[in-house]
Amino acid sequence: MDSNVSNNTFSHKFFKLRFVKDKSTVSVKNLLKQELLQTLSLSQQLNIQAELQSVAKILEQKIVLSSLEYGQATFSNHSDRVLSKPRIKSIVYSCPIVSLASYLRHSPAIVTKNLADLLSLNQDNTNHESGLNLQTKITSPGWIEFYLDFKAIASWLERSQLLIETAADSTVLSTFVVPDRLSKTSENLFPAQYVHARCCSLLRLGAREKLITLKDANLRTWQIQEPQSISWLDQEQNLWLTKFAEYNLLRQLFAVTDSFAGDFNNWLKLALNLSSTTVTFLADCRFLGEVKQEFPQRAIARLGLIALTQYWLQRILIEKLGVAAPTEL
Repeated sequence: MDSNVSNNTFSHKFFKLRFVKDKSTVSVKNLLKQELLQTLSLSQQLNIQAELQSVAKILEQKIVLSSLEYGQATFSNHSDRVLSKPRIKSIVYSCPIVSLASYLRHSPAIVTKNLADLLSLNQDNTNHESGLNLQTKITSPGWIEFYLDFKAIASWLERSQLLIETAADSTVLSTFVVPDRLSKTSENLFPAQYVHARCCSLLRLGAREKLITLKDANLRTWQIQEPQSISWLDQEQNLWLTKFAEYNLLRQLFAVTDSFAGDFNNWLKLALNLSSTTVTFLADCRFLGEVKQEFPQRAIARLGLIALTQYWLQRILIEKLGVAAPTEL
């Protein structure tokens, strides 16, 4: 192991992943690929166009949405005893720089450390471009991980809503002929269609309960009109979404946006994965009853997650699979 890397194996550095590079996507994987390519180029690890193209293809395959990071949360019970329990801290992407060994001028371990240092210096000082503040961590020589903490996830959720609301993105589905019947639908796709209809039903229920106000139900875009901006974070800057089922759905939505931005073709599997993850979320994460009364912002955040799921599932069904995305069954 390189001696000047081993001491930094578990060091954390921060950098801002800027959406300005690609205003048409919220794919973190795609933005990470662009950031790494630019940083490698600026550091003169790559200086030939052919190399950049080859490395871009490798990064497309090697940057993966890997896991969830856990930490410990402390709380007091009724007897005033301080207790602790596991708490999800972030969503993690990872990339093996070692896979680029044939294109690098130095060892993968040295390049990985240099990348982490350069990324931490590559801050967006304009202050008017939206971005994600990510944490980087060298887990072993040649491997680097990127952590999306509460604030980064909240920024991504806000950006997702903004992108969906833009005219360029909200009209994507309008170019497709939407089937209005289920007669020719594959039986394998019915679970995804059912979940889409269920999401629409729950959004209407949230509107009846006066938690949200919906737009015209026929619009194929972000459905929530009010509140215009969802409060994803509480006063302590923690996500309102704290359960494993919520993070699992968030992680699946990250995978969906990555798939739309890359070279992906197994849309049936993606639709079923998203729908099954949503079923678990809906069973475990209510927004009515005590949740609505005691934590209305959490209820609204959960409805926002349902709205995002409904939108992306609709796009997969109509745009990629050419089947109906029913709003009720």
